[in-house]
Amino acid sequence: MLYPLMPQTKMEGEADFYCSGLKRRVALAKCMDWFVDHNALRRKESPCFKCALGTANRENFARS
Repeated sequence: MLYPLMPQTKMEGEADFYCSGLKRRVALAKCMDWFVDHNALRRKESPCFKCALGTANRENFARS
């Protein structure tokens, strides 16, 4: 049986930031979701693929 993933408590209440790739404000949780999905699925047409800001966000999250 599969269970839905629970949201990370580290990400609750995180502020939005301006994403230069998407040219809009994005929540940190959404940024990381899209970054991981698009890199795992190799969606090269997406601005999230190999995004430097997404990489930095993911590394900072992993350190915390």
